Amino acid sequence: MLTGWFARLFFVLVVALAVAGVMSGTACTRWGHPGAVPPSITPLSSIYVNPVTGSDSTGNGSMTSPYKTLTKAVTVLASAPSLSPTGVTIYLASGNYVVANGEKFPIVVPTGVTIMGTAYGTGPKTGTFINGAGEDTLLEQLLHTPPHSAYTTLEIESSASVSLTQIYVGASNLSLPSSRAEYASLDNLGTVSGSLSSFGSGVVSRQPNISGVFVPGGSFTCSSCGLRGNDVGIAAFSVPVVTSSPSSVVPSVTLSRTTTGSVIVAKEADIATDGSPNVTTSNETFERARYAYTDSFTRFVLTTVRGTVDFGGGAANSPGGNNFIGARTSEIYVTRRSETVSALGNTWNPREQGANRSGLYRRNFTFASGASGKNVTILRDALGSTVGVGPIPVPTPTPSVSPSVSPTSSATSSPT
Repeated sequence: MLTGWFARLFFVLVVALAVAGVMSGTACTRWGHPGAVPPSITPLSSIYVNPVTGSDSTGNGSMTSPYKTLTKAVTVLASAPSLSPTGVTIYLASGNYVVANGEKFPIVVPTGVTIMGTAYGTGPKTGTFINGAGEDTLLEQLLHTPPHSAYTTLEIESSASVSLTQIYVGASNLSLPSSRAEYASLDNLGTVSGSLSSFGSGVVSRQPNISGVFVPGGSFTCSSCGLRGNDVGIAAFSVPVVTSSPSSVVPSVTLSRTTTGSVIVAKEADIATDGSPNVTTSNETFERARYAYTDSFTRFVLTTVRGTVDFGGGAANSPGGNNFIGARTSEIYVTRRSETVSALGNTWNPREQGANRSGLYRRNFTFASGASGKNVTILRDALGSTVGVGPIPVPTPTPSVSPSVSPTSSATSSPT
């Protein structure tokens, strides 16, 4: 009797201890000592944001319960304990991502991510529009410029590799504190790969120093993108090295067109560099600027590096197809020494500097220092600089060599 009662009591104690272990987050080990139960952490792979139906306080970033702001999504991304090995995508619904909804500008992206919008091509009013501006203190510190001198909408840190698709980036209500302040809708210190996106959207201010994209030591690649600015479309230049990444040493810009038009619209220059970045474009349309390309942008660091500039037929294998028509002063304006620009296979202002009535150069020609005209200008003191124009040579096909077949010899045996 006593033995049966003791057995039942022992069984109850074991069950109670087991339940207590589960509720307290511990479990018994083989020898009876409690051990911690590791939490199950699902790697973050996607974040959903909707500026109309989402909430930063009650949402969890899922498709059914999205956040309200991109600011919140980036904060969650930066603090996530585990990220998916295949990458993280932030899905932005159509709408206006503005301060009134809780956005805090500039929005700084510190790590790799894909940011994907919707309804591109319908305009910023109905597409995904990241709309606002804030002081770019990181660029101010990097360039040693005074406070309140740089502003941006979206900033990519030097260690981040970011993909941007189907978004508009800009500021519909932009007011800089002084005529010396600079604004660019995107400040890219890292690596950006974009497609079907527009930079400099919604800017109606007539203030100077308003640009589409700054590439200070980073790498910017965009396919079928629109860029606009009151000053420049894209400014790429070298800065003091902030990381060991190669992109922070040699900035680069690569523009191409796949499904829709790629257009750069600016007042001063469509693409401006300090002579050091690599620039490659194909099937791009340069519109209305004073210059389509110039290397006269401010130099912040002394460098002897000369970037590869390929608008067609150059070292980067650009197929050309760019439209260089409409510049007020000159399409390509070279000011620095030892700059080599390859610009074969493009359309130019007709009947200017040897171009025919269709705007084509029927034979290859190289402009040198002292050239001056609507299509190409190279300052006289830019010694060693050249701009090559003309058709891209058609590659000579390599004849296929059929392997020679040796006849099979039949062995004959001598009679014994």
